[in-house]
Amino acid sequence: MTDLDSWVEALEAELDLPPGTIDVPAVLDLARDAAHAVARPAAPVTTYAVGFAAGLAAAGDIAASASSGPDATEKASRLAARWVTD
Repeated sequence: MTDLDSWVEALEAELDLPPGTIDVPAVLDLARDAAHAVARPAAPVTTYAVGFAAGLAAAGDIAASASSGPDATEKASRLAARWVTD
């Protein structure tokens, strides 16, 4: 088990999430896409926004349900891929 695996396991427990809730490869891929296509600080902001959308959807917010979970991750990755900076 890596330090990251141990951290994620402890984080899920601390946040009362079922084990295996956090899709580490998906989060890292999304963070990479945002950091490389937009700017490094976009990585944590983007992953937070996707998680926030997923939380709203899980709470039953209809408006957020279309942009939650894997769909939100894919949407954010596609946005980062199309992002053009000056």
